[in-house]
Amino acid sequence: MDEIKTEPVDFVQDFQEYLTQQTQNVNMISGSVCEDKESLKGSSTKEEMDEIKTEPVGFVQDFQEYLTQQTQNVNMISGSVSGEKESLEPFQAAAPRSEQNGLDPPSVEVTLAMEDGSDVQMDGLERTCDGKYKSMGLSHTTNNVDYLLKVRFSRLPLEEKLEIKRLGPHRPQDLVLLQPSGKMTRTFKREWFERKTWLTASTTKRALFCFPCLLFGDASFIDSVWATDGYKDLKHLTERTAKHESSKSHINCAIKLGLLGSVNRVAQQDSLYQQNILEHKQTEENRYVLGRLISCLKLCGKCELGLVCHDESADSVNPGMFRCIFEMMCEGDTRLKRHYDSEPMFKGTSSTIQNELLDCMYEVYRCELAKQLLNTRFVAVQVDEITDNACKSQMVIVLRYMVDNSVTERFLEFIEVKNKTATGLSTAIKHALEPMRLTEKLVAQTYDGTAVIRGSAGGVQKLMKQSYLKAIFVHCYAHQLNLTLQQACASRISELKVFFADLAGFATFFSTSPNRTAALAQTSDKRIPRPPGTRLNFESKTVNVVWERQEDILECLDNIRTHPGWDKESISEAYGLSMHLRDRTFLQLLEFFAKVMPEVDVLDCILQQRQIDASEVTRAVENFKVQVKEIRDRADEIGNQDSKEPGTAKRRQTNTPAVMKEACDTMIAQVEDRFSNIDHLLAAQLVDCSLFPKFVKSFPEAQLACAIKLWPRALMNEGKLQHELALLYGQPALHTGKSALLLFQAIRESHLQDVLSETCTLLRIIITTPMTSAEPERNLSTLKRIKTFTRNTMGHKRLNALSMLSIENEYVHGLVDFNSKVIVRFAQAKNRRANFLFK
Repeated sequence: MDEIKTEPVDFVQDFQEYLTQQTQNVNMISGSVCEDKESLKGSSTKEEMDEIKTEPVGFVQDFQEYLTQQTQNVNMISGSVSGEKESLEPFQAAAPRSEQNGLDPPSVEVTLAMEDGSDVQMDGLERTCDGKYKSMGLSHTTNNVDYLLKVRFSRLPLEEKLEIKRLGPHRPQDLVLLQPSGKMTRTFKREWFERKTWLTASTTKRALFCFPCLLFGDASFIDSVWATDGYKDLKHLTERTAKHESSKSHINCAIKLGLLGSVNRVAQQDSLYQQNILEHKQTEENRYVLGRLISCLKLCGKCELGLVCHDESADSVNPGMFRCIFEMMCEGDTRLKRHYDSEPMFKGTSSTIQNELLDCMYEVYRCELAKQLLNTRFVAVQVDEITDNACKSQMVIVLRYMVDNSVTERFLEFIEVKNKTATGLSTAIKHALEPMRLTEKLVAQTYDGTAVIRGSAGGVQKLMKQSYLKAIFVHCYAHQLNLTLQQACASRISELKVFFADLAGFATFFSTSPNRTAALAQTSDKRIPRPPGTRLNFESKTVNVVWERQEDILECLDNIRTHPGWDKESISEAYGLSMHLRDRTFLQLLEFFAKVMPEVDVLDCILQQRQIDASEVTRAVENFKVQVKEIRDRADEIGNQDSKEPGTAKRRQTNTPAVMKEACDTMIAQVEDRFSNIDHLLAAQLVDCSLFPKFVKSFPEAQLACAIKLWPRALMNEGKLQHELALLYGQPALHTGKSALLLFQAIRESHLQDVLSETCTLLRIIITTPMTSAEPERNLSTLKRIKTFTRNTMGHKRLNALSMLSIENEYVHGLVDFNSKVIVRFAQAKNRRANFLFK
């Protein structure tokens, strides 16, 4: 409330009537108006308010009309008018504040020119050039409390500091502080600003502050309310002000304010420079510690180690690997150990900080991946799915593209699949690819080929092509090889189905009992592996081990049957398996598949390569067909061999050779059906160096038409492509390799990429197109190792980050300033007490 002065009686009575009419909306009205200049001069005394000036009667009437119109928008106007100053107490009852949702008009001093040349001051108005008056808002001042609360005074320029000191404490004219106390309401009197020169206030917070403490204090002070939130308890204002101005912190801040500007500017700037040096050193220290934490996380991710344990307390005897490794780092790093021995504000060893750092590392990785994708023309996506240890369906997405004249495959993310329909799967894949902006770059999509995937009408590959028009569907050839063997060995030929069921019994018998495994180790140096359900080369290892070690296995089985100490179940099963190894048909089929399976392994290894292209697939398939045909020709020889085992029955005629031939014919037919006459394989023949001598004589028109049909948006100039290929076929100097990648590199080394531009485009597409989903298979294996049974509650973001650190550890370690980028993202994620960014 403004300081109250005496005023003429006639004016006071008129003004009191006006206040009575506006009681519901206005508590106090500042200023006063005199009806007659001469009467004011005759009745004025020294006790009148200095700030109240005379004003013409016409203006008073205009101002009263203005107040009446603005009543609904005014909550409270500071000031009061009284007939006698001495009759009021320091804290008097105040009228209830209006509950109107208006805005308090700011108080601004206005000077009115009088006829005698003097000026009249009026709050809330200013005079325009035409002699009229208008409202004027409070201009921004640097000593305003709200401004000082937002900025750090110590970092302001010296000139601005001195200006704030010159202005002194801000004492808003429109300040209203009310505190209900029973039937009375306490209100703040402006005379307190005169009593306590250090006192200032905020109209927005409706609180009192200490000016020196606001400039130089901080939250660590005992009485910090005067510098942070503001003081509002008017009942105990006298005691609290006395206590505060007697405190050591207030006196220290007041001394600093008094000495501000008393020393020369060079000293002031030197002090600021020293302070900046200290802050810079602390920031550098924080960044160093955070960098070591990031390195520790990278090591744990690379080795696929669990970060935390159930008990991470200081006295835990079994902490997590992250803490153990970090403590070991401290022992070898004196700088890091000195930081933690000093009990710093930032430690960074909590699980919360670990998760935040992992999120930042994964985000930086995705940003770097997105930058690489911007500089590549074509991208392919590979997708596979598996059920993890928590019985959740996880789908992995891998991107394949060319960078620096070589092909690379990068892990993108794991997606928890909740909707396994074609629509649900395609929507999840599109959502993951959307941030990468691959609409015009995606040229291929590779899956395992299940019905929900390969459906030509409503499958995932069809729904993906609606958004990515260039993305042709490629059925993983490694899966097709597995399907080929399944068709040949189990589905169509009953004798082979029985054979593989009997063969599986050897792995089951020896792998389910440690005693049986130990017994086998006494006679054989190789164990019989149990074929996992996800292996694509069927039971190759089991076939090879049983065939190579059949005598050792037979000896072990006989020992189990004859030696004491074995249970009935073991003896019974050992007898059955020993009879298989003495059965002529079983041994013939075992020898047959012992010759076939190495060829399967060769083809499988080729199909699993990262940099394989269509031409290599074609050559590998052709070689596989040749080898299988040779084995077929020897089927009669294998089937008609006599058993060397003594005691066997006399020679019997069997149909084993016919079964072998049928198996070979089935495999060849399945391979031709699944690996031949496929559009993208036909198109890849255009850049198959082994076919160039043939194409010199007869240009491959069908293959060219197939390529144009597959990628019409990429291969825009068919005529130029045909001319380039025709000339390329006649240049043996460029036929330096067997793969499309080597051909592309030869063209680049000869600086012919601009001349053979359409050919290079075709080569990029074929190289980018994945032949298998082997990389997703490898990533799923990583998921199984990371998300073990003991960590099956791991969050999805944490899983992606740890998988990225494990799968792409070489790429992450090769990124320039990876740690620095993670630190910046970590610092900008939210407001942190510790500084990690240099000012």
